[in-house]
Amino acid sequence: MERNLLVGNGINIQFGGVDVYSGSAIMNRVIENIRVGKYTPLTENSLSIDEQLGLLDGMVKEIDLIKAGKCRSKADGLFMLMELERITRTYPDNSSIISVLLEDYFLAFEIFNNGFKAKDGEERSESYRKIIFRLLSQMLVDGIYNDGAINDVYKNFYMGMNTYLSGFSNIFTTNYDYNLENILSAGKVCHLHGEFGKLAPEYDVTSLYYSAHKAECDAMIYKKIPNMDHVYSDAIMSWSWLDKYGKLIEPNSKSKEELFKSISGQLEIVGLAPANDEHLFLLINNNPKIKSVVYYYHKDEDRDELPHHLKKPVTYKKVANLWTSMK
Repeated sequence: MERNLLVGNGINIQFGGVDVYSGSAIMNRVIENIRVGKYTPLTENSLSIDEQLGLLDGMVKEIDLIKAGKCRSKADGLFMLMELERITRTYPDNSSIISVLLEDYFLAFEIFNNGFKAKDGEERSESYRKIIFRLLSQMLVDGIYNDGAINDVYKNFYMGMNTYLSGFSNIFTTNYDYNLENILSAGKVCHLHGEFGKLAPEYDVTSLYYSAHKAECDAMIYKKIPNMDHVYSDAIMSWSWLDKYGKLIEPNSKSKEELFKSISGQLEIVGLAPANDEHLFLLINNNPKIKSVVYYYHKDEDRDELPHHLKKPVTYKKVANLWTSMK
């Protein structure tokens, strides 16, 4: 039977440290970077440090409103409603900048935007949405990147990691780093949500999107900040199915989705929390060739939450035992 592997940020937390790569650690890093003005050039100096921090605070307040059940009327369709229900089910009554899951910042912003009408018309509202969405993405991607140190996590891998990984026909990751590539042969790892080393289509002069929007893209490329290519990468920060697998997606990215949809047999999931990747669980549920799933969980809460998302036969295993077996 074919064996496939899907990994998430839990692998970086395990080997890079919870105090460095957990969601709260990443957001602490983002806050520190905002306070020293690192992201102000990304706004063309149009948003002050206080305004950038206020943006995050505003999204936290929106999360609290979602938790209180006050945002259902702002949801666009069933998929967004499912995400709102997850937040209502799993979040505390009061959140903070460091407690909100990373991709939920984008969900909160979309909900806020759906209830906001710009005084000067819809065109300005859409322009504002794009600017803020891009800034949110760039700040969080930079927080994850950690000045490139994230690509060194593999140096802490246990001796048995290579043996474990070699047993899979396909290896998929939602991470943007190259830790798995550093111990595996080239081409073995499929990055479903992009990677730090590849430019997003709007910044890539070889992309189809660039060909169709050359003037717009050239203006964006001209404004790029030196030595920050990772924030212009195709690393996707979003809650939305369409942002991850939309009509404007490049053929190379689309082929990754098709590969994931083609797998069969057994799928093992390591380091991936049930939240934020509903699109992947839907692809798994809709693939009749996947017969079973092995889900390695870190917290009992993750095990309890998974049945809300995954409808395949699941074997639950503690991820701590997996790490121990590699030592």
